[in-house]
Amino acid sequence: MMLTVQDVAQRLRVSPQIVYALIAKGRLVAHRIGLGRGTIRVEEAELRRYLDTCKQQHAPQPASRSRKRIRLRHIKLD
Repeated sequence: MMLTVQDVAQRLRVSPQIVYALIAKGRLVAHRIGLGRGTIRVEEAELRRYLDTCKQQHAPQPASRSRKRIRLRHIKLD
């Protein structure tokens, strides 16, 4: 099934402008259908593929409770 930009935006819970940006950057594959500017459609498989790449790139990191505190030094400017 082919999805509209609005459909993709609703599924990702983002604005349509972000979907257009993902398409322009080549991160989300889309098809332009029709004459002139046409209409943009995204296949469900391509949306799933994009979501899979997001999962691989942003794997959850183990939570660390102890954070080292950074000590800042004051610098005198003459």
